[in-house]
Amino acid sequence: MRIIILGSGRVGLGALGVALALQGHEIVFAARRREIVDSINRHGYFVKTKGTVEATVEVRGVRAVGMSGEEFATEVAEADQIYTSVRPDNLPEIAPLLAETILFRVKSGRTRPLDVFCCENLKNSGSQLERLIFASIPYQFAQEVQDAVGFNAAISDRIVSSQETDEEGRIVITADATGDVLFDTLQVKGDFEILPPFKGLDNFPASIEEKLYILNCGHAVCAYLGYRRGYTYIHEAMSDEAINRSVVGAMLEAQRALQMKHGRSLHYGKMINDILVSFSNAALMDTIARVGRDPIRKMQSDDRLIGPAKLAYRYGIDPSNLIAGCAAALTFGPEGDPQAREMQKLIRERGIDYALEFISQIRPWNPISGLIREELKNQQSNN
Repeated sequence: MRIIILGSGRVGLGALGVALALQGHEIVFAARRREIVDSINRHGYFVKTKGTVEATVEVRGVRAVGMSGEEFATEVAEADQIYTSVRPDNLPEIAPLLAETILFRVKSGRTRPLDVFCCENLKNSGSQLERLIFASIPYQFAQEVQDAVGFNAAISDRIVSSQETDEEGRIVITADATGDVLFDTLQVKGDFEILPPFKGLDNFPASIEEKLYILNCGHAVCAYLGYRRGYTYIHEAMSDEAINRSVVGAMLEAQRALQMKHGRSLHYGKMINDILVSFSNAALMDTIARVGRDPIRKMQSDDRLIGPAKLAYRYGIDPSNLIAGCAAALTFGPEGDPQAREMQKLIRERGIDYALEFISQIRPWNPISGLIREELKNQQSNN
């Protein structure tokens, strides 16, 4: 298949691109930065895997185009699949560009189906991208687009810790040796062979909730508690006995709550030991700043910290470790993180109660708000 990947960052290159290229597909990256386009076209790129298997994969035979213009539109017109990997905050920016190229494809008379997979750490990402796309599609073409294009959600759980450029200008990605790409099968238009590490799920919404509330939750708790202790890397924080207990405790609290909700563990609920091994992988050199970045997004009401804390409380499960992660997140303030800077400014000027209500939609009288305030006081008094 001809597959376009929108976004040439860690996930686009180190999880999606390398897996699809090794399956033999024709891969085209769409990037906004010209130097990235030129580097991929000139060199391909390297993926260094660190973990149970250590190897360097040279990804060749792929190419790149700018994420706009006639060349991009032509690529979309001939594509079988498109993956977005641009981070959730950037979806509103790329949606009009993608809508324009999909419209060009429809007007050009292409009749074969196109599947768009929104590969972002976001609940209902496929339908969210679909709404953004259709906001830019003229109504007279809406039915044609709906008939020909499937908008699907996908998620990668491979930990991709860094993206650098070597002395020759080649992009070098460092990633864990393992990881799956899960996708929602319900809206898929085209017929294609599903090969590892890709896995199609018909219960995708529950599985993405499990990923956010277990894997991403544990990662975030580790990052925010590690930041409070002054650590630089995730594996350093995992070596701290107290932090390790809190990370495991938070994941188990979320796991129990999800089992109560769904009646069983689905995918990530059965993988906690494997996830913890990845967190402790020192070879990844995964930074706390990377894992914890964008705390405002990660403290949203249904995201990886507040979401499982509320769910656990609803089912009568003591969410003490989840609350510890929420409280620590409110102190996260590394240099170079605009959301962290904005959050700290909000807390200084308006206080914790206002910040939790504004960021997490939790009113001051909500029991979760009270638990977070009390835990924050305890953490500050123990410094």
